[in-house]
Formats: sequence, structure tokens, C-alpha cells
Amino acid sequence: MFNLNDCIGFITNTASKKIVDAFNTRLRENNVTRVKWIALFFIGEEKNISQKELAHKMNANESSIARLMERMERDDLCVRTRDTADRRIIRINLTAKGEQLRTELLPLGENFHEDATEDISPTDLEIFKNVLEKMVSNLTK
Repeated sequence: MFNLNDCIGFITNTASKKIVDAFNTRLRENNVTRVKWIALFFIGEEKNISQKELAHKMNANESSIARLMERMERDDLCVRTRDTADRRIIRINLTAKGEQLRTELLPLGENFHEDATEDISPTDLEIFKNVLEKMVSNLTK
């Protein structure tokens, strides 16, 4: 008989919510949202990233990313420009203020990862990631 407590969807959703809530709590102390933190990470990692590529990396729809970029641009964290070869493409880069905030916040992400994975072996973490990837693959065939 089906038991919701054993359902992988329920288990992973519950775990994800608790992890997200814990990270949001830490970020709130720095007046940053998790979504903004993720955007800062990816924009800083890949200079001149397109808005479409950023949406893909963040697993978000393009209209949500466009609104986020409007707010981040208003806060002087990023600048958007049209691609010179294809004017339909919007490119994003961090401003000096955005780069400084990203640099200040990166240790927070690293510390959170260390706290969340404390007492979990690298082998177990690798198995965990592989199993999740396989589940996603199974469901997106």
C-alpha cells in the first residue's frame, strides 16, 4: 500500500523546503534573498551571461529573471546591455557594487554547504548527487 512518508517526491520536497528556509534565514541577516544570491553567483561566474542563459542556470522562467534583473539594476548590482551581434539578446554583468556584494556573500554559501554536509562523507555526497540526477533523468525522459 502507498505510504506518502516513503514517497521520494514528498521526502525530497520536505528536505528541500527545510534547506531553503535555513539558507534564507542566513541570507536575511545580510538583507539578501536566496534568488538574488544565486543570480549574483552565476552572473559573476560567467561574465556577459545572457538573460536567457541565466534563467536556464537558475531553473527559472525568463520573465521572472527579467523582473529580478530590473530590481538588481535599480539597486546598482548589475547592468544589462543588448548583444552587439543580436539585439534580441540581453547580456548581464555585475557592477562594482554587485561584485563586492558577491565577494562578501560567497563565504556564506560555502559555510552553509559545510554546515549542511557536516559528518557526511564525500563518497555519500557523491552517491546522493548521482541518485538525484538519475531520478531527474528518469522523470524527464
